[in-house]
Amino acid sequence: MAIYRGALTDMLHGNSVYTFSVPMPELKTNMGFVYPPFASLVMLPLALVSHVASKALLAVVTTVLVVVALVGCFSVVDARRQAAGRKEVSLIIWVLVSILIAISIPTVANMHLGQVSFAVAALVLIDVTLLPPRWRGVLVGLAGAIKLTPMILVPYYVVTRQWRAALNACGAFGFAAVIGAIFRWPDSVRYWLQRDVIGNSQGDLAHWDNWSIYGDLSRLGLNGSTLHISWVIGSAIVLGFAAWRSSRHFLQGQELEATLIMGISAGLVTVVTWTHHLLLPVVACALLAIRRPAIGIPALVVVTVAGYLTFSIGFVVVPLMVAFVIFGMPGNLQERRRVESGDPS
Repeated sequence: MAIYRGALTDMLHGNSVYTFSVPMPELKTNMGFVYPPFASLVMLPLALVSHVASKALLAVVTTVLVVVALVGCFSVVDARRQAAGRKEVSLIIWVLVSILIAISIPTVANMHLGQVSFAVAALVLIDVTLLPPRWRGVLVGLAGAIKLTPMILVPYYVVTRQWRAALNACGAFGFAAVIGAIFRWPDSVRYWLQRDVIGNSQGDLAHWDNWSIYGDLSRLGLNGSTLHISWVIGSAIVLGFAAWRSSRHFLQGQELEATLIMGISAGLVTVVTWTHHLLLPVVACALLAIRRPAIGIPALVVVTVAGYLTFSIGFVVVPLMVAFVIFGMPGNLQERRRVESGDPS
């Protein structure tokens, strides 16, 4: 929040939003505003109110978006169970799952830091669960214009021939980028054409809460060309599996699961994936806990509380995310077969 408000206040005074930075000794760097220019326009209200009001504003907006996203996810699960002739998940179970999500270390980190990451991820989930099919991709594009990661879904749209969704996402992203360029031209040139904006704010990539392939490899002691080659190879394998697995989910009518797989893969292959970036893996664990309690509940517990107990949790969370990419979301195929065969058992 200090970074957002400082950078946006500088912008209001005619300076670049990318000049302001906050020393972060624990990460061995100075952290600055790293989002596209359009994000600075969307987030501008945070600098127009008091510090307390800005924290409350972001907390309320994030909470509302996440709750709406969870309602969308839960409704998809219940609708699928109804179609298969099974009972809906009880409200008590959904409440308990929501509480676990709320106390998970990614959620607490996001809200404690005043981060925008969960709001962005929630837009992606709302897009796939609640938007009419003709508008699919619009919120992904807008989310990508605030933070680039959601745009990993565009290749998935192309691979699965969801041409309208791909056009919607690219169109919304392009429109937002143009708006950003109109109002923040110098910042747009700097963001899109220079590497210093993001590169100078990465910090200690071996820090315990960098839950990415790069983070785990760094903590194992790899460095230099060995680290980069290993990261590139590992990322290529993960993206290949993600494209294949998400395509299979899509062909089985499971767009939510396909979106979760692609989102999880994005967290794995980016250089920096801090804990507050990981709403989608938490939601995936929650849905897995409903479908396959024996493996889902331990997975949900890992991302919920284990991070409070040990700094080495990244060595557990990253393989868990890789397992999601490789094996997908268990239980879906069986449900799909029941729907197709009309078997209510």
